[in-house]
Amino acid sequence: MIDFDMWYRNEYPRVVNALTLLTGDQQVSVDAASEAFVRALAKWDRVSNMDRPGGWLYKVALNDARKRLRRGARDRTTAVELDWSPTVTMPIEPDHQLWNAVAQLPDRTRSVVVLRYVADLTEPAIATALGIKRGTVATMLRRAHQTLADQLGPNYSSERRLFHAVT
Repeated sequence: MIDFDMWYRNEYPRVVNALTLLTGDQQVSVDAASEAFVRALAKWDRVSNMDRPGGWLYKVALNDARKRLRRGARDRTTAVELDWSPTVTMPIEPDHQLWNAVAQLPDRTRSVVVLRYVADLTEPAIATALGIKRGTVATMLRRAHQTLADQLGPNYSSERRLFHAVT
């Protein structure tokens, strides 16, 4: 069984960063991540035994963030306008050119990219979080890489470049 405290310490910054990139609103992201972890703790016996607890957590957090945004809790901003110095900070200074290009991707594709490279979820966990098939995730990642390579040139075409931009 996974230790909740360790899981929380490892995953919380990733969840907040991923949600912030997806929603453009750090406070909504912090609130949604916190709520998702509270729900995970309340059901920890069940959640800790899931094949993909991270996928479940992101699904809960994404749904909560969407609900908060729909209720008009805050004005939504785009990821392009993000201040990259949030309370929960990225481990390194992000590549603004790359992430501005990612922000221009369609919403679902951007979600897949962020969950893969910021949240470090596997394709099956992303599929769980977004309620889509694993093959769809793989296709979307491949197309996103191609789109970014076309937009930014060959230096940005590899998965490694995207991953190292946030880790």
